[in-house]
Amino acid sequence: MTYVDVFRTVDVSTLAVVKSVLDGAGITYVVQGESALTLLPVGPLWGGFGSAGAAAVIQVPEEEAEDALELLHEVTEP
Repeated sequence: MTYVDVFRTVDVSTLAVVKSVLDGAGITYVVQGESALTLLPVGPLWGGFGSAGAAAVIQVPEEEAEDALELLHEVTEP
């Protein structure tokens, strides 16, 4: 099974919302880099350092990507 990126964030709260949306829709996903979000000072208060490397990336199976992208279209960074 091939997984594709559908969302990237440096915000822990946004990640929780995205995971909840995907869970609610029954879409399978994996998160790469989730633990790194709590290790480094990231986000707008820290100069956006996280956007350069410590981001969580949500991946879904290729066949579910279109549905996931449609659901996540309304989710934005704070």
